[in-house]
Amino acid sequence: MPQTTHAPPEPAAHAATAPDDTGALTHAIARGDTRAFGVLYQRWFDIAYTTARRLTGRDEAFCLDVVQDTMLKLARRVPRLDTEAALAAWLGRVTHRTALDRLRTERRRTARERSRETSRPATDAKTELEHQIRRLRAQLRALPTEDQSLLAARFARERTLAQAGEDHGLTGDAAHGRIRRALHALKHADETEGERTTP
Repeated sequence: MPQTTHAPPEPAAHAATAPDDTGALTHAIARGDTRAFGVLYQRWFDIAYTTARRLTGRDEAFCLDVVQDTMLKLARRVPRLDTEAALAAWLGRVTHRTALDRLRTERRRTARERSRETSRPATDAKTELEHQIRRLRAQLRALPTEDQSLLAARFARERTLAQAGEDHGLTGDAAHGRIRRALHALKHADETEGERTTP
């Protein structure tokens, strides 16, 4: 973020050609005079916007939000200020505080969003893994008992094909054929269920 400055905005250009009516306008705004607020709003909007851009270096939308917040504070609680110089200093301080408040709010929101984004993938991955495990177990239970036993011997107990076949009264080649067909059945069941659950 660009280095901030506390320099107040320059006085409005009309000051050189018109009497300073700042005191009357700020006093009227404090009494709820919307016409007086409209006059100062028009007079100081561009100056407040330029100040927000200089303070934050942010885009137009961000700076317009800063100006709107500043002008709301002007409408709600502007003190009686008798000169344009005094109003310029007050608006400069309010614009500066408002910009900092918006930057802090945005920074906190970004940090919360990043925190959610970093925690969500781990949670989602764990949930998906648990779902896949439950689905695989259900698909295994749907296989013939001997196929379940062969798969357990080959992959869970890490028996060779010959050993797994021997445990079940089969040759190694026969065991290999049964295991291959069982795996194909599992793959087909998984693909079928995936198609069923895809929106």
